[in-house]
Amino acid sequence: MATSAKFVSPPTDGSIPPSSISDFHLEHNPNHVFAILYDINNSSQTNVTHEQLACAVHRAAHILNPNGAIPQGTNIGFLLSTHAIQYIPFPISPRTPVSGIAHLLKSTQTSLVVAGGSQAINHIIPQLSNNLAEVDPPVQFIDPPSLDQVLPDLGKAEREPEYKPFPPLKAISGDTIISILHSSGSTGMPKPVKFHLEGLFKNLITQSIGRAYAQEGVRSGTMALPTFHGMGMFLQIFIPLYAGCTQVLFAPNHVPVVPTSNLTIKVAAATKCSHIVCIPAFLEEWSQDETAVAYLRQMKSVVSIFEVVLQIVVTQVTQIFGGGPLAEAIGNKLADQGVHFRSCYGATEFGGVTETSEVDETSDWNYLQFSPQVDARFIPQNNGDNLFELAFVVSDNHKPFELNFEIDGRPAYRTKDLVVQGEIGMCPIVRSAVMFGRERNQTGVLIELEENVSSMYDTQEGRSKTIDEVWPFIERANQTSATHSRLERRTIIFVDPARPLPRTVKGGISRPGALKLYASVIEEMYLGLEKGFGAADRIKPPRSWDTTEGIEVWVTEEIQNLLGRKVDVCGDLFQQGMDSLTATMLLRLLKDTLNASPHSNIRSGATKVNQQTIFGNPTITQLVQVLVQLSTCNNTTVVDPVSEALGNIHTMIEKHKVDWPTQGARDNQPVKKERVVVTGTTGGLGSHLLAQLLQNEKVEKVWAINRKSSKNNRDREINSFEDKLLDVNLLKSEELVFVDADLEDPKLALPNEIYDEIRREATIIIHNAWQVNFNLGLQSFEPSICGVRNLLDLAFQSTAPTGLPRFIFTSSISVAGFGGPGRRLSEISVTPEMASTSIGYGQSKLVAEKLLESARDSGLESCSIRLGQLVGDVKSGAWSTTDWVPSLIGSSVSIGSLPRAVGTVSWLPLDVAARSIIDTCVNRNKVLPQVMHTSHPRPVPWVDLMNALSASLVPLVNSQLPIVGFEEWNKRVAEAAESFKGSESDRYKRFPSTKIQSTIDGMVLADKELQSHEEVEHVESCGTVRLNTKVAKEFSRVLETTPQLGDEHVQKWIRYWGTKGLFVQ
Repeated sequence: MATSAKFVSPPTDGSIPPSSISDFHLEHNPNHVFAILYDINNSSQTNVTHEQLACAVHRAAHILNPNGAIPQGTNIGFLLSTHAIQYIPFPISPRTPVSGIAHLLKSTQTSLVVAGGSQAINHIIPQLSNNLAEVDPPVQFIDPPSLDQVLPDLGKAEREPEYKPFPPLKAISGDTIISILHSSGSTGMPKPVKFHLEGLFKNLITQSIGRAYAQEGVRSGTMALPTFHGMGMFLQIFIPLYAGCTQVLFAPNHVPVVPTSNLTIKVAAATKCSHIVCIPAFLEEWSQDETAVAYLRQMKSVVSIFEVVLQIVVTQVTQIFGGGPLAEAIGNKLADQGVHFRSCYGATEFGGVTETSEVDETSDWNYLQFSPQVDARFIPQNNGDNLFELAFVVSDNHKPFELNFEIDGRPAYRTKDLVVQGEIGMCPIVRSAVMFGRERNQTGVLIELEENVSSMYDTQEGRSKTIDEVWPFIERANQTSATHSRLERRTIIFVDPARPLPRTVKGGISRPGALKLYASVIEEMYLGLEKGFGAADRIKPPRSWDTTEGIEVWVTEEIQNLLGRKVDVCGDLFQQGMDSLTATMLLRLLKDTLNASPHSNIRSGATKVNQQTIFGNPTITQLVQVLVQLSTCNNTTVVDPVSEALGNIHTMIEKHKVDWPTQGARDNQPVKKERVVVTGTTGGLGSHLLAQLLQNEKVEKVWAINRKSSKNNRDREINSFEDKLLDVNLLKSEELVFVDADLEDPKLALPNEIYDEIRREATIIIHNAWQVNFNLGLQSFEPSICGVRNLLDLAFQSTAPTGLPRFIFTSSISVAGFGGPGRRLSEISVTPEMASTSIGYGQSKLVAEKLLESARDSGLESCSIRLGQLVGDVKSGAWSTTDWVPSLIGSSVSIGSLPRAVGTVSWLPLDVAARSIIDTCVNRNKVLPQVMHTSHPRPVPWVDLMNALSASLVPLVNSQLPIVGFEEWNKRVAEAAESFKGSESDRYKRFPSTKIQSTIDGMVLADKELQSHEEVEHVESCGTVRLNTKVAKEFSRVLETTPQLGDEHVQKWIRYWGTKGLFVQ
C-alpha cells in the first residue's frame, strides 16, 4: 500500500466520484487524518485516518447492502455517508415534523430509511410508518450499524484494520444524483434538493470556499454542524474528502452532546482548529468574550450558518465566517475588535457563489463579491424601489443543483427571496403578512388586516380578538415549520391602517420597505420579549403551584407543544428533540409564567431561572423539582418532597436487593499478594488510587476497569496522570491490565476470559466509578446502582482459592442528607430517612451502601468508605474547576471579595484519601468495618482558608481580597450577575457559583444559624455534617500524620485553577 507524507489531492474533474474517493485515499493517503474526535468527558482526542474511514465504509456497505442486493442508485433516507454502498444518501433533520419527513420521502420515492440512534428518532419511526402505510412500494426501515461494527479499531493505532472489500461500483456520469438534501421548511413543507456529480465540483469543491479548505494544515471545527444541513454535508463530508482538511467532531457519546458556544470554542482551542463553524448566536456570545475574540483573530476561518444562507467571515489570509444575517451591531463590534472578515452568500440549491479573499477594510464585512466562476443576474421587479431578484445562469464553471427559469435562452435558478404567507395568508381577515427576525432567537410577523375588519385594530380588545381569530392558522403553520421558524402570540404585530405596508406597482408587498417602516415597532416588540411585557396575554399557568403533579402536567404540555411531540417526563429532553433554541424558548416561557403570578414569592422565582436551569435539569422531572422549590419558598403547606424521596429510596433498594447465597465454611488459602480490581481510574481520586496500587508492595496485579471510550483507556489515563503530576511510567507496569467495561451489563460486557480471570484471581474489588451530577434525581442514577449490583454478583461468583474478594465502595458524605448545622456522623449505617433529605447523588450512594450491607449479611467482606470534601493534592493542586469551592472562588475574584463563614472545614487532599482507602483494603490483620470515613481529622477554620486564599490571589488581582459576611457576599454576587450585560455563558464564566445558586443559598442559611451556635470550632461550616474518623485511623496512619491544610495547599490550588481558566477579570 502506497503512503505519502504529503496529502495527495484527488482530481476534481469528476473522475473520482464520492463512491470511489475512500478507495483513492486508502491507496494514496492512508495515514492522513480525516477527523479528530474530541471526548468532552475526559478531553481526549482520537484520530480517524483515511485508512480507518475507508475500512469503515466497506464494512458499512456489507452491513447495509449485503451481497449488493439493492441496486446502485437507490435513494435512502436518514443516512449520513454511504457513497460506497450503491445508495444515494438523503440525510433528513430529525427536528423536521413527521408530516414534513413523509413529504420528503414520498416526493423523492425514497423506499429505504436508516433510522435510529436516539429517543427522538425512535419516537418518530412508528408515526412515520403510519403516515407512509399506503405508499407503494412500502418504505423499509433499517437499523444503523453500530460504531463498533464499522470502526472496531477506533483509538487503537497499533492495530492494522481488517475489512472485506465491497465490490466496485459502476462508473457514473456528471448528471448522476449523488446525494439529496432538503430545505429547512421555514416557509412551508421542506423541499428536497438533488445534488448531481457535476454540481458537486463546480458549485462547491472548486469554488472559493472549497479552495480555502484545500490548504496544508487546515483543521476545521465542524462539531456544531448538523449533517442534514447543506453546510454540514459539504464541510463534514465532501470538503474533508476532496480538499484534504482535517475536521474536529465530538466523540460519540451515549448522551448526545449539545454544542453550546462555550463548549464549541473550548474544543476548537483544545484541538488547535484553524477554521470553525457555528451559528450567529455563538458569534454574538463570543463577541463579548475577550479570550474568544483573541482566538478568533488567530483563526483562518470562522463559519456561521443559519438556514440556507451562507455568510463568510475572513480573518487574516483566506478566512471564512458564514451564516444567515449576522446582527449588524455584532458584526461591527467584531470588526472594531480587529476580526477581519467578509460576508459571502450561498444556498443548498446552487452552492457557494462568492469570494473569500481578504478585505482591505474591516468595515466592509457586510459587502458581497461574487465569484468570477458564476454568472449572477439581477431581475428587476419593476416596482420603482430598485428591487431585484437574484438569479444564477448555468455557466462553464457553475451549474446550480436546481433550475427553475430561463435567461437569454439558458437555464437558470431564480432565488425567489419572497414574502412568506403560507397558512397565515389563508386567514380570511388577513390581507398580507411579512415574517421577520432571521437574526433573532424568535421569529415575528407583520399582519395587515383586510379593510372590512381594519377597525378591529383600534382597541386592545379588538386586537386580542383578532389574534384569537388568526391564531388557528398560525398554529397550522407552526406544525409544518422548523423550530426556529415558529411564531408565538406576542410576536404578532398588526399593521396600523394609517400606516399601510408599502407595495410595488404590481400590488405586492415591498419587504424592505415594510421592515423599515415598522423597524421601531419591531424593536419595541423584541425589547418587550426580553423584559416579559405582554406575557400575561398568552400565559396559561399551572392550575396550582402547590402540587408537583399540577406543575408536571403543565410543564409536560408546554414542552410537548414546543417540540411538537410527546415526551418522556423522566427522559433527557435533549435526546427527545430539544436544542439550544427551544431551550431558550422554554426559558422565556418559565420566566414569563413566574412573573405573571399574583403571588410575590412565585414572581421572585423568575430571577432565579436561567439557561443553565434548562441544561442542568434536562428532564421534566428535574425541571418540576426546581419549579416546586421556587414556587413554594416559605410555604409549609405543600406536599413534603422528603416523603416522596424516602419512598423512591426504599423502592430502589428493594428493586436491586437480592438474597445472595450465604457462604459456608471454606478452607481458604491466605492472601500472599493482592490482586485488585479498581473501577473509575481516570478521574481525580481514581488516578491516585491506581498510582498508589501500582506502587504498593502488597499488590501484584491491578485490573483498571473503565467505561469504553472512543480513546483507549491507557491514553486517557496518561492524560489524567500528567494533569496530576503522577508518574506516567507506572502505567507501563506489567502488573496493570486495562479493561473496557459496561457496568450496567450483568457480566460487565467483559470478554469471558477476562471475567473468568477476575473470578479466579481477584482478592479485592474497589468500586470507585460513579456518575457525578448533582442536578440529577435518584432515578437517573439507576445505571450506577446496577453497576454495584453486577460487581457484587461478580464477587459472589468468585472461585479464588483465597475466598471471596473484599469489596470496598467509595461512598459520600452526602448520604447523611441535609439537616441542622452542628451534626456529627459516626461510622455506622445510615437510614434511608437521613438520605431522603439529600440530593439524588447522595440517595443513590445510600442505595449502594444498603446493597453492600445485604451482601455483608450473606458473607461478603464489604466496606462503604464515605468520603468528605476532597481537594487538590499538595504536589499538583489539581482540583476540578467545576467543584463548588473553585466555583465560589471564581465568583469571589469577579466581585472582589471572599465569603466569611463560621465553623471549620475537614477537607482532605485526594492523594491522602487514596492512601487511606488502600491501607484499609490491604490490611489483612483486621476484618473490614461495615462503614468507614475518610475526612481530615484536624479541621481548620473556614476563615483561615479564606485568608490564605486572599493572600495567594494577590499576584492575580494586585491586592488582598477583603472577607465579608457570607450573606453579604452572596448578595454581591447575585447583584453583579443580574446587572451583567454580557451573554449567559459569560455570566456563568464570571460568576460560576450562580450555577449552583440554590446550594449556595442553603449554605448561607446554615451559616446564619451557626452564628448563634456555641463552640463553633467543633462544628463544620455551612451545615455540613462532621465525619467521625475513629475507625479509619485504626486502619490507616496516614490520616493521623497528614498535615493540616495551609498556605502551600492553597497556592497550588490557585496555580492549577489559573491554568484551567477559572479566573475571569
